[in-house]
Amino acid sequence: MYVSLLIGLAVSVGAPAAKDPPKKEPTIIGQWVGETAVAGGMNLPVPEGGIAFTFAADGVLTVTESNKPKPDAGSYRVDPKKDPAEIDLIPPADKREVVLQGIYRLDGDTLTLCFRPGAPGAGRPKSFDSPAGSDVIVMTLRRAKRE
Repeated sequence: MYVSLLIGLAVSVGAPAAKDPPKKEPTIIGQWVGETAVAGGMNLPVPEGGIAFTFAADGVLTVTESNKPKPDAGSYRVDPKKDPAEIDLIPPADKREVVLQGIYRLDGDTLTLCFRPGAPGAGRPKSFDSPAGSDVIVMTLRRAKRE
């Protein structure tokens, strides 16, 4: 019995430990509901009935406002390796005046977008601030609950 106990102990000590599954990087893919928006230091109202942003894995962005008959579609691209992470919001070709260059921050189920919708070449914001008189917009979105 002593020998079988030692063999069992040796096998369990020598066995490789179970590996933790690889951690999934947080992603903006999914549906997000608008909570707050600030432009030029002033709070903007959330559209009546709400607004939702859906970021698809293939780069398609759909913005749905409950008071509009159909959603707006465009595309997006992100670079999460930058600090802060960068996002470009690209309107559909028939409405494309300028690509909105922005930054984003993902904190759990909260997504903060910051962009400058001004003229081409206005540049990407460097921080998540929208001081009075600026043309910077900061939006806070909450991940939609899955049903």
